[in-house]
Amino acid sequence: MPKQILAVALCRVSSIEQLESNSLDHQKGNVLKAAKELSAIIPDDAVWEGAVSSKKGVNFNRKDLKEIYEYCKSHAAVRYVIVQEVDRFMRSPDEQTYFYVKFWYELRVRIWFADKPELNEDTHVASLLRYMEGWRAAGSNEERQNKSINGQTAALKEGRYPFAPKPGYKHGYEKGIQEIHTVRGPALRTVLIRLASKIVTPSQALIELNNSKFMVGHSPYRMDKFRNIVTDPFYAGIVEINKQVHVRNEHGLHEPLITKAQHLELIKIMDNKKKAQSGPHKNGNPKYPISNLATCDKCLEKTNCRYVGFDHGNGKSNSKLIYEKYRCRACGRYMTRNELHSKVEGQFKDNPITSEAQDELIKALKIVWKQREGQAEQETIRIKHVISNLRRSINDQVEAATDPDNVAIKQEILDAIDRKKQNIVDLENKLEDLNNSTNDDWERFLRYAYSYIEDIGAKFLDESTSQENRLRCKQIVFPAGFHVDERNKVYTPEKSLLITLLPTKKDALAPDFSHLVRVRGL
Repeated sequence: MPKQILAVALCRVSSIEQLESNSLDHQKGNVLKAAKELSAIIPDDAVWEGAVSSKKGVNFNRKDLKEIYEYCKSHAAVRYVIVQEVDRFMRSPDEQTYFYVKFWYELRVRIWFADKPELNEDTHVASLLRYMEGWRAAGSNEERQNKSINGQTAALKEGRYPFAPKPGYKHGYEKGIQEIHTVRGPALRTVLIRLASKIVTPSQALIELNNSKFMVGHSPYRMDKFRNIVTDPFYAGIVEINKQVHVRNEHGLHEPLITKAQHLELIKIMDNKKKAQSGPHKNGNPKYPISNLATCDKCLEKTNCRYVGFDHGNGKSNSKLIYEKYRCRACGRYMTRNELHSKVEGQFKDNPITSEAQDELIKALKIVWKQREGQAEQETIRIKHVISNLRRSINDQVEAATDPDNVAIKQEILDAIDRKKQNIVDLENKLEDLNNSTNDDWERFLRYAYSYIEDIGAKFLDESTSQENRLRCKQIVFPAGFHVDERNKVYTPEKSLLITLLPTKKDALAPDFSHLVRVRGL
């Protein structure tokens, strides 16, 4: 008995029931007709509504196409992805061709266009027609974007603000002209005026705003968000956009909360208000090397369940006491810096690298070193070539210096010869250093590798270790990082072959450690 053929539907519906209803006759007729002609059925869980926008240049990571690809990969009976129309599938001819080929050659799944069956033929003409349809869709998309940009620009030049309402405002009866919110607007105006009049400081103003009716049903603001509101020209009657659209209109049609003079004063006040935080360290805070590497088991269902380190005070502004702690970003659970570091280092001590893995690691390092030696050999050849060229040039200039016709420039030629001779001396010294240092460098490199292996835990937590090398080390030894359970016990859910490798696996060492060749700075 032949196996039932399955198909996936990609159109503007969200379920097979909607597809079969009478509310979308055009799609229902095309998609279901195509499935019937192909003797395929569309399972209940094989309908994608296509809510993700198709834009040129971003389709390679489109969520719906990635999900459809994985669905087809896990359901071998799927043979078709039925698309209502070309522009729903792709608005770029190049990316359309990419996915058309990807689905067919990797999964043997055909992209099937329901509204234009002639595109589904396996001919050169059909291939050209598909490309042309993608080209038209791209043009349509670009035209729509230009119309949107032109419409926004025109609205801003008229004094309208055709975007989401600003805090303190709401949609008005007239399109693009926002109205002051009856509750939040007056509360914000009071705070802005008091701050502009220097009755309160920025910090006091933020506290007043968070305690006012402005925050009813909303989360309290921090200083960074408050700063953006205080300096926003919209509240002084100015509409401005400086993104895809670049327009500033001093005469907005909405009612302002403050005057332009007050707005300028607020900008001065906030410019003088220095940011209390310098922002994140470029390579992480070396004082807290475990930040974002330890996961809280109590908050696994949340996205921000990592521990981060910070200097914690006792709540008093004049206190000089600093407590070094890590805190879970989700639940706020604390661990002292010393406690977490001690337990992480204990993981390294309790899970030493096996002697077999050490041997293979050194072999991998030798491969790395040979690559470096190859680079040194290339540099040697290059220097020798430069020296040879310089000597030929000197010989030519010596002949030119003895030529009677060059008496007037003889001294310049001799000076040039002296400079080139000095260049040769410098290059020969560099060549000698390059040749003599190879063995010594290898010995130092090897000693460093052994010392790192023997005390890898301490090296991992050392503040002088770069964050990049720390992450490499973590990925090689404990790929899944560290976890903290409900009793503050630190463990790792995954250990690498460096730790678990046994002598019985010796025949498979080379391929298992082939990835170590690319690791530098270990």
